[in-house]
Amino acid sequence: MKKRISNDEFLDALTELLLVEGISGLTVGEIAARMHCSRRRLYDIAQTKEEIFCAMVERFFGQALGQGEALVSRERDLTAALAAYLDVGVQAAGRISVPFLRDIEDTPAAKSAFDDYQHARTVRLTQLVDKGVRQGVFVSCHGQVVSELILGAALRLRRPAFLAQADLSIEEAFQEFYRLLLGGLLTDAAASKAATRRSPTAVGGTRKARSGAVPGMKKRSPNDDDVGQLLIAAWNRE
Repeated sequence: MKKRISNDEFLDALTELLLVEGISGLTVGEIAARMHCSRRRLYDIAQTKEEIFCAMVERFFGQALGQGEALVSRERDLTAALAAYLDVGVQAAGRISVPFLRDIEDTPAAKSAFDDYQHARTVRLTQLVDKGVRQGVFVSCHGQVVSELILGAALRLRRPAFLAQADLSIEEAFQEFYRLLLGGLLTDAAASKAATRRSPTAVGGTRKARSGAVPGMKKRSPNDDDVGQLLIAAWNRE
């Protein structure tokens, strides 16, 4: 008899399914079949398909925020803390598909969860920058302006079409952005100290080989930029 997986493992697998396919194109029966579970197990999460989706959206973004906070709390160096926090957001964004984002936009509760996540990211990034300014690590600047710049760049740089055109992996693109960002933020003294340290952690862990296209990326289609456009539209939402 196949061993029943734990609730956390089940929720992780369900989240992954929805991150790829969204919810609108699936019925509860189809989800149960894909998850090899009963409908009752799904309805233990919430009473409707849309509520199940919202619960997984909240879980996904909540985990990303928690992971970022854990990394920041362990890192005493502010430049490394900022880079680590940025990495978490990039990795989370890289797991989001167009169907998932479209269903978020079409589901008010899920959209609210996404907005809350983006707001929390902005607040935390602002706090990190302002703290660096107070400690003399970063040059005098407005933390909220810097956080908006960082998040806006993140939405643009991760687009598959851009990466293919620039002949970069996502980690290479963000390493270059971090170099420019931190080079502009750091004071002369902090920059000298940072030069003796390793560069910020590469997004996604292992470095990918460069080639004429992004490794593993299919031939470009008209929808390749959809995820970037949807993220940008969501971020610009008042």
